[in-house]
Amino acid sequence: MRRGQWQGHSGVWWLWAVGFILPAGCGPRAEIVLHQPFAPPSQQHLQLAGDRTYFATEGNQQVWAATFSLPGAADGPRAFVLYACGPDAPGRLPVAPLEPTAVSGFVIQEVGALAGRSDFLRGTVTCHDVWLAPNLRRVDFDVWCEDGVHLTGRAVARRDPARVRTLEREFAGDVLLVRHATAQPAGAIGTGPRGRGDATPGAGSSTPQ
Repeated sequence: MRRGQWQGHSGVWWLWAVGFILPAGCGPRAEIVLHQPFAPPSQQHLQLAGDRTYFATEGNQQVWAATFSLPGAADGPRAFVLYACGPDAPGRLPVAPLEPTAVSGFVIQEVGALAGRSDFLRGTVTCHDVWLAPNLRRVDFDVWCEDGVHLTGRAVARRDPARVRTLEREFAGDVLLVRHATAQPAGAIGTGPRGRGDATPGAGSSTPQ
């Protein structure tokens, strides 16, 4: 191969490589849409975006956690929490509550009349490593919740066990239920269902995490 041809091919390869990596570093790390048929018209399709998206691994399990502000206020106070756990395996994973080989999780709205928790019911979560970035994972969500919410979108999660554990402690009652516990520990209070306006704990948090 002549020098000019190699330079041309190497340039194409470099552009392809940069294009593959860029989604992990440009724009919001997570973009999620909550399709909520029960909500008022202005809230039936909530578009959430933010950079606070993390993952951790523990044994043969992986955990994803993300927090979001209200739509249009990416740097505002925390208003939504997304949490999911499943097998530490690449590819498409089924969503099924209380199945150790599937993904379970929830999304919590912390403020407003629709505050509360929506639990994953069915769907898929697809996870892949990011090429040349071992501390990043790309996750795609297509999940229906028990209350009719349809959650779609994608995230590039950064490995950060400390932040994941912090959220797990704050929402211990919710986390234990989706991680196959049969009962909440003494003193742990789970979040109520959506629509009651009394989500606890974490409601009204003023500090993004």
